[in-house]
Amino acid sequence: MSKEVTKVIFWEENQKDFVKKFYDLQFTPRIGEEVYLKKEKWKVTRVEHDLEVSEVNVYIELLKKAKQEKSSNS
Repeated sequence: MSKEVTKVIFWEENQKDFVKKFYDLQFTPRIGEEVYLKKEKWKVTRVEHDLEVSEVNVYIELLKKAKQEKSSNS
């Protein structure tokens, strides 16, 4: 039995910028799910499957960073 590798590519939603590419993921993120890339949290906004080339395009948007209270805990 041969296992086909599906290429999963992450794109930033508004600018269509390439964020990061993964190969052979165990699962594809779903719409509304949060993913952690490049030390930031992103929310999946759209998923497109291209069966002809075994590719999944995942469109994401950067989540707003919450204010961190580092200095107040001293």
